[in-house]
This record gives sequence, C-alpha cells and structure tokens, in this order.
Amino acid sequence: MSDIQWNSVPVNDDEKPTVGREDLRELARDLDPDEYDDDVRAFLDGLMGDTPDDELRKAATLLLQDEVDLPPDMAAHGVEPDMPLIELLLSAGADVNARNAYGQPPLHLAAFYGYEEIIDRLLAAGANLRTRNAQGRFAAQVAATPALAAKLEPPHSEEDDAPLPPEIEDADNEPDDDDGHHHHCDCGCGHHHE
Repeated sequence: MSDIQWNSVPVNDDEKPTVGREDLRELARDLDPDEYDDDVRAFLDGLMGDTPDDELRKAATLLLQDEVDLPPDMAAHGVEPDMPLIELLLSAGADVNARNAYGQPPLHLAAFYGYEEIIDRLLAAGANLRTRNAQGRFAAQVAATPALAAKLEPPHSEEDDAPLPPEIEDADNEPDDDDGHHHHCDCGCGHHHE
C-alpha cells in the first residue's frame, strides 16, 4: 500500500476510483471561466488541455481548500463557496483530508463555517471524521452548531486515549506575516480574524 490517502483509505495508485478526463471536461463546460480567479482558470485550462492527472489532483486539492475557506460573512460581498466548482474539484481527485497552510482540512473549515451542503459532499467523497487539525481537534470540535458537531462526531477508537503525535502536539502552524508576527485566533480554527 502507498501512503497516498484516497477517500480516507490508503490505496495504491492503480486502485483509485477515477472520473475520466472527458467526464471532467463535461462538468467544467458548465462553469464560466470569467467568473473565477486566475488559479481556477489555470486549472480549467489544464483540464481542457493535457496537464497530467497528478498535477490536476494537486491543483484541485489546493483550490478545494481555498473554496471551502470562505467565511459566510463574505456572501454579503458576493463571495461564497461555489458548489459546481467544488463538485468538479472533488471529481478531479482533490484530497479531502489534506490540510491547508494553517493546518485545517476542508471538513474542519466547512464545519467551522456551518456549510452543511459542503460537509455532506466532503463526507460522501471520503472525508475522514478522525482527521485532526493542527490544533489536534476533530471537525466535530470546531463545528458551528451542536447539530453539526453531533453529525461529525468521530467513532471512538483506542487511539483517542493515546497521546497526540509530536507533529500535532508541538505544531507551530501559524504563518508569519510580512513583519514576522504570528497571527491566530482563540476559536481554534487556526486563522486570524479581524
């Protein structure tokens, strides 16, 4: 088995479920590139071109992290997660358990912001309820509502009684700003909120 995670289960590359390039292109045809930033347009161009699948999966992972990390108050400014784009990114093989620069997996961000539709889609794509963020918390522990917390409660495991791995216990995943200062908040999401 490889160390690649696909739908929360380690599998070899040849065992990964795939959506064919033509099917992905069909999904992408419904998206207007002019509605997106340069990174999404580059992904769409690569999808329509001959960018290797592994590069598309890496780009899809990064874009998924960005797309889920949009606070609900941004909707007042016309910025909110785009479900058709999220569906395309998941279909292209985005890693649903990969952490962003702040150590937050997409499920944790969606839980924190209360995006139930995105949570459902991430779970259907194999997001692991037992994945911890950089602060050592499960998605249920950062959920916006008690109902979401209950939905995201991971099954108990003997691992729960074990100490956290050193990379989580001693994590310092707070990126420095241009002045060399660390920014963080007290909510546990790993971001700095204004």
